[in-house]
Amino acid sequence: MSPYVESLESWFAALLHCLVDANFYAAHMFCLCKQVEHRVLITCTPFGRHAMQIATYRYFLAVAETGSIRRGAEQAHISPSAISRQIQLLEHAFQAPLFERNQTGMVLTEEGRIVAEQMRSSLRDMELARARIDELHGLVRGCVSFASIEGVMAAWLLPAISQFRAEHPGITFQAQVTGSEHVLRLVQGGAVDFGVALAPDEHEPDLQIVRRFVTRYVVAVAPIHELAKHRSITLRTLLLLPLALLDSRFETRRWLNHVAMRQHLPLQAAIDLDHIESIKRAVRGGAVATVLPDYAVSADAASGDLVMIELEGASAARTATVLCTRKGRVQTRAAQAVIDLLARSAPA
Repeated sequence: MSPYVESLESWFAALLHCLVDANFYAAHMFCLCKQVEHRVLITCTPFGRHAMQIATYRYFLAVAETGSIRRGAEQAHISPSAISRQIQLLEHAFQAPLFERNQTGMVLTEEGRIVAEQMRSSLRDMELARARIDELHGLVRGCVSFASIEGVMAAWLLPAISQFRAEHPGITFQAQVTGSEHVLRLVQGGAVDFGVALAPDEHEPDLQIVRRFVTRYVVAVAPIHELAKHRSITLRTLLLLPLALLDSRFETRRWLNHVAMRQHLPLQAAIDLDHIESIKRAVRGGAVATVLPDYAVSADAASGDLVMIELEGASAARTATVLCTRKGRVQTRAAQAVIDLLARSAPA
């Protein structure tokens, strides 16, 4: 074959590739829309050689979920400058600002929320297609994503996941450990397959509660602490002592603040932390006490590392923990199997 023919074929192949890219991304832009003055305008802009890949969806959503280009870059394992360029390309393509840049970080605009919702839907569709093809070929693989509060990880989720992976080693997991409010937001936004959180105060119509179980708030101290011999304690007495507590981003602390305010009691933690294991480490030293959901300290109490003490007025110290999904979400077979296992193995 002559060099001329070879170069012509190469040129034609490149042209075909560009046309496929243009059609593919025009189709995506048909789905990715922006709402202006209560009308939905469909943008069908092909990206040419800057064609947006699935990875770009993940970069954009990483910034949306973390509220920071730096943290989003860390989560996506890419440089901040690369993520920033991708966002600029998207904003140029849509001819609209997708993020509001302020002192608190990156916040989605109304247009950005529309794009993020459609991106999650598109990624979800691809995951479902992959899962269905795997099932068609009898392959046992896939990725299950979830968000959870920290307290249930060691006591419930991790043992169940270990059991599941022993039977299905091809299934991988992606987890986000965070506060209850953020867990529910991730579930409602479709960012994860399921979530585990303390029950929301109000009914959430877009949440499907798979399993709900009663959870008690308990006091935990070291065996050498002055309270260790007590079976119960009033909140008034507890608040006179040095405490290590979860900070106000967590439902446990918000509950404690609410109860203290209702009883006109001053509440000042000696140590504010955002990590349960760090709190328990501080408590084991014997100088401070804490208040946590019962399952967060049950294993420590069973081993003798910590002592659990009831808060007097048990009805006031009760809440619920929920295993939940987004209402109407179509789960992969792997995700549904994990959800079913967790529902069966949830604490009584």
